[in-house]
Formats: sequence, structure tokens, C-alpha cells
Amino acid sequence: MKLKTVKYFIKEGIANTWKHKLMCLASMGVVVASLIILGIFILISDNISMIGTQIESNQRIQAFIKPEVGTEKFNEIKTKIEGFGLTSQVTIETKEQALENFKKRKMFKGHESLLKGYNQQNNPFPASYILILKKAEYGERAVKLLKAINEIDDINYYKEVADQIIRIMQIVRLVSIIVLVLLSATSVFIISNTIKLTVFARRKEIGIMKYVGATDWFIRWPFIIESIIIGALASWIAMLLMSNGYNSLISYFSSGSISKDIGVKSFISFDSVSNKMLITYTAIGIGIGCIGSMMSIRKYLRV
Repeated sequence: MKLKTVKYFIKEGIANTWKHKLMCLASMGVVVASLIILGIFILISDNISMIGTQIESNQRIQAFIKPEVGTEKFNEIKTKIEGFGLTSQVTIETKEQALENFKKRKMFKGHESLLKGYNQQNNPFPASYILILKKAEYGERAVKLLKAINEIDDINYYKEVADQIIRIMQIVRLVSIIVLVLLSATSVFIISNTIKLTVFARRKEIGIMKYVGATDWFIRWPFIIESIIIGALASWIAMLLMSNGYNSLISYFSSGSISKDIGVKSFISFDSVSNKMLITYTAIGIGIGCIGSMMSIRKYLRV
């Protein structure tokens, strides 16, 4: 393809975009709306996955040490537990720490006098190991290995809670995939049909070009370039709106006590997914525009 021809196609594509600016703005509006909806779901899905990971990372087992075990053995057993390869962290809670943590519970706020009888000399709490699991599904295996250690007296593990979390995460991941596929298909359908309206409005122009001897690709290229312009502009506008909207929303949630109340440490920052979002938006905006344009114009090339 000659450089002069390429310049002509680009010039015509830009001119057509401006000439039919109202129809192009309508197409761009649909693309922007579709991309924002898709982007919202992507961010929700990513945040749900991140929150699920945070919840999983807080899955813990508490293994109590027999009273007769000396403190010199604590680190030795701790190393053995870490060798299981199932934990991200293993900490030792001494008898003294266990008593202090018990006194700090919210239920005793304003009723500290009830705990006056508990002190270092009268301390009923045993030392323990607190295991933070890498994954919630490692729980049963970790319990089985802990029971084989003679120095372990008792184990606290809320299996029902762990199983429920695993089930919820599996359902969320499955639903995320299904909805993402459905939403992507819906976006493709809406954008393609909007482009068909643009092409339909210019069907006479296409017919005249065909009758005077223009090749199919000579007719197609200005439409494709016009679609690229619409798709690129729409993707950048959607990206800008998503960035400002998402950052404002996360700032609102993070500034107060809302995120703490629901047990969420943090949300995904838009900067961490901005490159992925920009590439996705641009690819979808331009790709769907081009495919929709080529499919829509095909009917009017059959003259």
C-alpha cells in the first residue's frame, strides 16, 4: 500500500468522524458506557479475589502446649511446625501474652475489675502456637500433623468457618467468570449494532463508491480508521472516568471505619491495574470497532 493512499485513508477517516460527529458521538457513548460497566466488574472481581485472599491469609490454628513443656523447647517445636510448609507465619504466644490478650478483649471494657484475680502467679492460660495458614484448605492436614507432636495438648481450629470460606471463594470465582463472559458478549453486541447504524446511514455513499469502481478494501479502510478513532477515544475517556470514580470511591471507604468494620485491610489501587485496564480498554474499543465496522459494511459492498 502506497504512503499516499495511507494518508488518504487516514484523512478520510478523520474527516468522516468529524462529518458524522453526532453518530460518532452516539457510538462513542455506547462504547464508553460498555467499557465502564466492564471495567467496574473487572475491578469488583479483582477486589473480591483480593479480599478472599486476605480472609484466607487470616485462617489460623491455635495449638496449645502442654504445661510441663519447658520454654527451651518452644523454638524447637516452632521450627518443626514451620517445616510442614503449610504456614505463612508461626508465632509463639506465651502464658503471659495469653493473659494480657485475654484482658484486652472488648467484652471486658468497663469491667476490668472482674479480672483482678488473674495475674502472673495465678495464670490459667497455656502457651500456644498460632499458625497462619497459606491457604484455608491446608487446615485439616495441619491439624493432623500437629496432633502427631507429643508436646501439643489441644488444638483450636474452626473447620466449619474455613470450609465456608473455601466454598464462598469457589462460588465467587465461578460467578465472576460467567458474568465476565456474559458482559463481554453483551458489550460486543451493543457496540457492533451501534456501528451498523453508522454504516446504514451512509449506505448510499458506499453504493456510489462501489459503482465508480472502488475496491472493497478501498471503501473499508476509511471506516476502519474511523472505528479505530472512535474506539481509541472511547477507551481513553472510559479510562479517565474509571480512574477518577474508582479513586474517589476507594478514598471514601478507606478514610473511615467502613473497611475496618467489614474486616478488609485494603483495596486494589487503580495504579496497580491501570496498565492492564488501558491495554484491555484500548484493545476492546479498537478491536470491536474494527470487527463491527467490517461486518456491518460487508452487506453494502454486495452491489
